[in-house]
Amino acid sequence: MSKKQPVFYGWWLVLGLFLIGTLGPLARHSMAVFLPFITSDTGWSRSTIGFAQSLAIWLYAIFVLLSGAMVDRIGSRKTFLIGGAISLGGWILLSTVKSPWQLYLYYGVILALAVSMTHYVPVVATSRKWFVRRAGLVAGITASAWAVGTSIFSPVMTQLAAAYGWRYTSLVLGICFSVIIILLAFLVIRDTPESLGLHPDGGTSALPVDSSASIEISWSVKRAVKTSQFCLLFLAYSVYNIGVAGLGAHVVVWGTDLGSPEATAGVFSTAFAASWASSCVVGGWLGDRYGKKRVMPIALTVSAVAMLYGWLGVHTQQGLIALAIAIGLSSGLQVPLYVPLLGDLFGRANVGSLFAILTFGYGLIGGCGPFIWARLYETTGSYNIACLISVVCYAIAVVALLFVRPIRAKQSD
Repeated sequence: MSKKQPVFYGWWLVLGLFLIGTLGPLARHSMAVFLPFITSDTGWSRSTIGFAQSLAIWLYAIFVLLSGAMVDRIGSRKTFLIGGAISLGGWILLSTVKSPWQLYLYYGVILALAVSMTHYVPVVATSRKWFVRRAGLVAGITASAWAVGTSIFSPVMTQLAAAYGWRYTSLVLGICFSVIIILLAFLVIRDTPESLGLHPDGGTSALPVDSSASIEISWSVKRAVKTSQFCLLFLAYSVYNIGVAGLGAHVVVWGTDLGSPEATAGVFSTAFAASWASSCVVGGWLGDRYGKKRVMPIALTVSAVAMLYGWLGVHTQQGLIALAIAIGLSSGLQVPLYVPLLGDLFGRANVGSLFAILTFGYGLIGGCGPFIWARLYETTGSYNIACLISVVCYAIAVVALLFVRPIRAKQSD
């Protein structure tokens, strides 16, 4: 009888990454859930809170440059440990805010730093270091984590906030989330398969088994960012997120505008996040099977069509749920493919730093989404124009992705 092979440790690592990616981003997405309660408690306008949301994304974009480099240089484990500790302090401080400047500091700065070390960039970049052949599938699994966390905890957090107040809810849940992240980082996370004497995918060779990629490429960050391929990916990832970040930040309060009680309005965030989570895994599989550069522009085209529906007018709660599901599904199909595509184009070694730079663009440009949506709502009394602007952003992203071409051999010498 042949000896049964042990489960590749990379799959246990994926589980740990998934759990961290489920809990870490809640420090950011909690603001969309708590928005109706904070406005009622403090009397602050949507623009005031919307600016805090945009500030958190802008600074997150800067901080991920640090966290991406930390993953490549000091390792994922230490990065997550530091992020979990900062998250613990940030959640505690958030529960005490009394004025807008405290909201901007505790949520916009401290928790943004914590999220940069426990969210998408370090989570997906770490998974890419462990897998090559299944890079798309694994990225899809880990990329769906934040959406799973949001879909599960949004209704829980709105119910708890309605019953016990948003401050007590953020304090208790924040402590629990942060402690779990720290334990997972210490007990489960390891930096690379080579650190355990293993190879990517659990294979017997450090090189890809695909005959078309017999030598693994490795670009420096400085050389990679100068290529047209990277610049086009930077543009696409930056502009499409204006619509995604805007809808994600306002979907709960939009639901209350349509008559939903605050205590149950978390269902709109759940519809958005749950559909995103389900399509992330499918998108990763489709990218591995049919090609990442084929799947990504098709998915964003669907997002543009969905936002056209938003522009024409969402007048019912059912219509808002339909919009949230459509954007969640189409976004989830393409978003997990950026990191695997970066790995395909430039190699595994610096994928954390390269994706951090893409995320910097997402935050700098896409981070304007929540504030733009808030200002347009307060100016026009609806989100219709915000949806139309988002359609234009999706169109720009589609065109950019269509011009991404494989790197010629002489370019990578």
